[in-house]
Amino acid sequence: MRLEELARAAPFARPLAVPDWTLGCFHRRSITYANGLEDAATRVIWIQSHGLTGDLRIPARRPDVGGLAGLADCPREALVELAKGEGGVADTAFAEGRMSWSNWAAFQPYDKWPEPGDLRRVGPALIEFAPSGIYVEDWRLQPGSAGLLVGLRLVSEARSGGAHLPRDGGLVISGDHAIFALARREDLPAGGPVHRQVADAADPTALARQAFDAQAAYARRDAEGDYRIVLAVDPFAEGRALALDDFAPAGEGELLQSLDDGTERCWRIDTLLAGHPGSTATAAEAQAAAWLSQEADTLLVAAR
Repeated sequence: MRLEELARAAPFARPLAVPDWTLGCFHRRSITYANGLEDAATRVIWIQSHGLTGDLRIPARRPDVGGLAGLADCPREALVELAKGEGGVADTAFAEGRMSWSNWAAFQPYDKWPEPGDLRRVGPALIEFAPSGIYVEDWRLQPGSAGLLVGLRLVSEARSGGAHLPRDGGLVISGDHAIFALARREDLPAGGPVHRQVADAADPTALARQAFDAQAAYARRDAEGDYRIVLAVDPFAEGRALALDDFAPAGEGELLQSLDDGTERCWRIDTLLAGHPGSTATAAEAQAAAWLSQEADTLLVAAR
């Protein structure tokens, strides 16, 4: 069955670990640092389910590899730049206005963003402050976030009829938006940034092959209903459709998925719901709402 069918036939959700106003797909407009610098060019996507975050961050100055067949054809310099991408899935928690992330299954083998986030949302704008004061991020809820809401955490994977072996990863969907991530099967030689390991490797192609066994990709639903990758840590994955067919219930809170190549995956359900509202509106005090209504003819003209 497809996930949409399962969500309608057998909805399942673990208790909300985050406020409902954090659910959905957000694109980052900018990050501003305490030293006065601002980055509005890095492409950053965040999708949130009840207790799972999907995250993708792709540098704006990523090299153009459109004329190459794959990673094996990339020179060292291109592999180094490609390896600066970030993405993965993490468990989320929320307390006293602060969101925290743990248990990352991610492309980078270290925690580049160790701080929690102090969050405030007004309408579609969600602002995230680092408690230390070192940066603030400006996010916007995306159109098409309503509808299907999915959070799946990968438990294990069996290849071509073999035994199931542990493998981490995740899938987070909000309406027309999805983030898919897989952890690599074997750890890299070091725990630091991937691009530095590729730069220092005696065989950068071999190191990149191992590094890009981890996957992180953002997909959008097309007119046929398929989720097609539009941005990924591995640019050669872009244009492909995510494999979101052939799911079956496998006990309380779990799904089994059979892929065309014979791989079988076991997923733990965080969220599987068909009717997420995805509203752009948020609550405000009654007096403030009355003020906005009173002044609407001048304040809201440009917003319509």
